[in-house]
Amino acid sequence: MSSSEDRVQWVSTAWINALRDEALRVGRELPEVARVVGIGVWIATYADKDGSNAFPSRETLATLAGCSQETVTRAVKVLLGVGVLMRKRRPNASAVYQLLMPLGRRLDWAAHIHHMTETRQRKAYARKKAEAFAEPTRTASVDAVRTATTDGVPDSVRVGGSEPPTGTPDSVHGRPRKASADAVRTASTDAPTKPTPTFGRDPHTDHTLAGLEPRPQVRAREAAKDESSTGEGPAAAARAALAAVRERPPLARCTEPDCDMPLPPGVTGRCEGCRQYLAITDPERRPA
Repeated sequence: MSSSEDRVQWVSTAWINALRDEALRVGRELPEVARVVGIGVWIATYADKDGSNAFPSRETLATLAGCSQETVTRAVKVLLGVGVLMRKRRPNASAVYQLLMPLGRRLDWAAHIHHMTETRQRKAYARKKAEAFAEPTRTASVDAVRTATTDGVPDSVRVGGSEPPTGTPDSVHGRPRKASADAVRTASTDAPTKPTPTFGRDPHTDHTLAGLEPRPQVRAREAAKDESSTGEGPAAAARAALAAVRERPPLARCTEPDCDMPLPPGVTGRCEGCRQYLAITDPERRPA
């Protein structure tokens, strides 16, 4: 028959069983508790029988739990908050943990689980989402409300508070809007209401265009006048230009036997390339 000492549990074993029961109790409502308990169990495996002298590093716990060191830090904060773990920091060394038994009380996980859920990534995502859905509020002006009650169509929407209408009827405040009836009535006379003619004198006085007379349009199948028969027109000008080119004297060529490069009009002797080449390679034939 075994003695009573054989049936006594170690503190570390009893602590692990108590946290296991807590994970089963609130695991459905708070799934993050299971992850916190898993990291706490790895801490308990390094403790002595009385639950003291456990000093695994964050890197070791992160490797065992398959998570980041930041997750280990957040899980330890939750265990410290619910009162099942005590930590003692040491200079230039990992912290020493002491396991604390719950002693039959239910742990308030909901008050401290925010250390696991409110991460920097989630905060940044929530802030970005809130900025994306944020829209500036607009307040209808007095003239918009007055027009809406009479015509049923708002006349304008201004940014900011309500203010009395100022300026001309066709002035625009805030975003662009349709012109009111008064603005259409008092439209500027300078605005073009008819298409500008494409022939004749320009109607605008500030333009300095040559005087043009309206010409009748050539109808379809109407025989056009042959300007080549009278000796006038583009064909005669092209023939005159070709004759002037043919009357020019032939261009002189470079006197070097191996070059024979055509020279510019009025230039004789060697070309510029031969002059530079002889100046460098043949000083005796260098031109004066």
